[in-house]
Amino acid sequence: MSDEPDRRHPEPVSIDDEMLRQYLADALSAENSARVEKALRDSAELRARLEDVRQNRGDAQLHTLGAIWHRARLTCPSRQQLGSLLLDALDPELADYYRFHIEVVECPFCQANLDDLKAQSQATPEGRASRSRQHRILQSSQHLLGEDKR
Repeated sequence: MSDEPDRRHPEPVSIDDEMLRQYLADALSAENSARVEKALRDSAELRARLEDVRQNRGDAQLHTLGAIWHRARLTCPSRQQLGSLLLDALDPELADYYRFHIEVVECPFCQANLDDLKAQSQATPEGRASRSRQHRILQSSQHLLGEDKR
């Protein structure tokens, strides 16, 4: 027998805390992920270590529902909707919500978008005329929406 390692069956790599962090981040190869999952099923001690790693990792707050909601900006109106807010072309309840989102919640993304839209609309005389024209068109056609759409 030789002292050389058998290349067909490599020595299993021990599962350390770094490997558990990579497992939680879904950054392991399929083979290593399967190995970690099998070991987790077989070892209460390893499951406890995994929970410790999960609680003590630096990105723990990145995966909360609130963090995901904020990161994806799920409550933010689109730029088009913000433009409609500037033109007073929204349902009053929706406009109130957008104002709350911008003024009370102080969403920096929406504040920046709104500031940019205001600057664009007021930058040129054409922009001011266009806004006035759009407002007049909206006012003249509001009766077509019916009583329940206002």
